Amino acid sequence: MSLYILNKKHGTPTKDLIRERTLSFDRKKQRRHEFWILTCYVDLELICGYVKYLAKEIRITDVFLAFNFSEIYKNGPKSTEEKLISIQNDLNKIKINFEWKTLASSKLVHSKGYAIIQKSDGHISDGFTLTTSANFTHPGFYGENVELGYLSTQKKDIKDFERIYNHLWENLGRDLHSAVFKDEAYLFKFALLSSGVFLHKWQGSIKQHTGIKYELTSLAKEKGSIAPELATLGFDAGNTFTRQVLDMNDLPQKEVPGSFIKKFTIETYWGRWCPTDAWQALSEIFNGASEFIKKFEAATDDLTLERVMHEANLVQSDLIKKGLIERVGKDHIANWKNRIQELRSNHRCLERFFIGYESHELPYSIEQISDIEELFANLKEAIDLSKAKNTTKDKILIAIKKSDPSLIKLSSDDIYTITHEQ
Repeated sequence: MSLYILNKKHGTPTKDLIRERTLSFDRKKQRRHEFWILTCYVDLELICGYVKYLAKEIRITDVFLAFNFSEIYKNGPKSTEEKLISIQNDLNKIKINFEWKTLASSKLVHSKGYAIIQKSDGHISDGFTLTTSANFTHPGFYGENVELGYLSTQKKDIKDFERIYNHLWENLGRDLHSAVFKDEAYLFKFALLSSGVFLHKWQGSIKQHTGIKYELTSLAKEKGSIAPELATLGFDAGNTFTRQVLDMNDLPQKEVPGSFIKKFTIETYWGRWCPTDAWQALSEIFNGASEFIKKFEAATDDLTLERVMHEANLVQSDLIKKGLIERVGKDHIANWKNRIQELRSNHRCLERFFIGYESHELPYSIEQISDIEELFANLKEAIDLSKAKNTTKDKILIAIKKSDPSLIKLSSDDIYTITHEQ
């Protein structure tokens, strides 16, 4: 019985510790081995690869996966089930049985534990159990997070793990179909909100982020809203005063059409709620984003920045001497250059400038009941007050009536409208 730090640098990742312990088994290629996974959060794409990794050392016959019910909302109940069936089919091809169960409770099922159980004639002959903070996710299981784990090879502990696992499986287990939502109104609300993203209007322009900022002196302000001497040098007036020194005129325009916002989103206090597949369909046609990034990179290449810095330093010194801008630190222009270089490498940020919106997943977890209830009520109120024709509104009303969040999914006609008619 041992306590471990589960981390790449400070210990051993969970994935490696489990494999290392199997190497000590007797008759590991002859006897049956079952791999039991109990986790709150799960990255399904890790399962097949890791099971096949273990199968190189031991004979695995069964894999059992139990995870928190809320995880099905990452990709939606239908897509999650399709993924699980795909994993099952893949493992069946190498003669490994795969079974799963989602565990539903009014609170988060936060348990994490793993076991490799070797059986002979239906009885435990060897194995171990690992009780840990590490989820079956890439950060937790592969050692990016710093986790703790308690490993035991005692048969009593293995039997206790098996007993507790079966209890959770039988008493908290739920399927992925709509029947569960008819019995659990709160789960339906969480499922529906989780099946969409919240869109936030990206404030500001690219010029506001690429200009060199200065504080104007009283003398400059006396000359009007913007002193003529400053206007000719590319200064813009606003809450701050910036000098535009880069050519941003050829960047493509933003593409999100107003018709999409009106037809496929609903305003809430957390942002405009939009079905995930609607946003994904629109995002796929943002071909101009790559051109936007390419032109921004060309307009801010290092040679251009060096030339602009030299000229900007001369202008800056002259304006300070004339008393039009306040004195700045000696690295003011160099710091500006560093910010531009960071922005140039941040493609996601540049995409937001191009698209004009940023998408966020539901900010609440399943146990934040009051927040979920309040947000759902706000969404429903917006629907009830709306008189405009809205595809998403109609789908939500049908989903509420039938207690089936999967009815939010877009039809092929809806997808065509987004990709061809927006």
